[in-house]
Amino acid sequence: MSQKKEPIILAAVNEKGGVTKTTSTANLAVMLARLGFRVLAIDGDPQGHLTFTFGYERNMLEHTLYDVLLGSKPLKDVILPTFVDPKSLAFFDPDLTEETDQPISGPDLIPINMKASAADGELRGKLTWPTLLKKALKPVQANYDYILIDTNPSLGVLTVNALCAAQAIIIPLIPEVLSVQGLGDLLQVIQQARDDALNPTLKVAGVVFTKVQRYKGHQDIIDTLRGDLAKELNISCFQTELKQSATFTRAANQRSVVVLSDPYSEHAKDYWRLLAEILAVIKGPAYEAVQRVVQAIAADEHK
Repeated sequence: MSQKKEPIILAAVNEKGGVTKTTSTANLAVMLARLGFRVLAIDGDPQGHLTFTFGYERNMLEHTLYDVLLGSKPLKDVILPTFVDPKSLAFFDPDLTEETDQPISGPDLIPINMKASAADGELRGKLTWPTLLKKALKPVQANYDYILIDTNPSLGVLTVNALCAAQAIIIPLIPEVLSVQGLGDLLQVIQQARDDALNPTLKVAGVVFTKVQRYKGHQDIIDTLRGDLAKELNISCFQTELKQSATFTRAANQRSVVVLSDPYSEHAKDYWRLLAEILAVIKGPAYEAVQRVVQAIAADEHK
């Protein structure tokens, strides 16, 4: 794990909000970190939900991703460690919290705040604006096995930077009749990044259906979407589906993630299964370890 190799960089992207991009980024990052891999999570949404989940108050941050993209700070100076209280299983800011006995280390974090909402106006004047994040990551990326990027619900400067920096993306998608049409603009930007040589090998690892409800009509929509996405857009869908549940909201409100707060729940198991499917596509050093976890889950369920 300590060998100097390029990390796997994965972004969760969908220009629609509320599809669990942040929830998925946080859970996947924590799972990889808990297995002992070196993980950097990047908050690319000025709303700062990932920053909040990982224990930091966005309005109290001196420097963020936006300073990196502006060129006023190197990325290494903005990285924050994250810590989990072993009793509450919530992330916390060590500077604002009384000393905690034996905190659990989480992934490293590049935070963000609302200042970054000015990115489209401030950064487009830079000649190389689509690749600012990609270049900023170069000096530190050998320190990590995986870099996971959360994105905002738009196709502006911040999301384009994520697309240019990532090797692969996942697309969290709520199964709705018009979901396929809504992906058109995103896929056009992805293809443009490839064609313009900004990121010629960018891969769509797959679509993950989220907020899935337990009724036949919803499953019928999913079955139709699987066919449409494969036929019309040549995009694969992961078999794992993330169910609709207030459990995710409760965990986020407590500054935690379901794989920590409720590790034996079906929702946590689904995230392990999803991670196994993602790694089957993008590989990286965690592939075998995650496969073993999923095999153990399956064996336990068959007892």
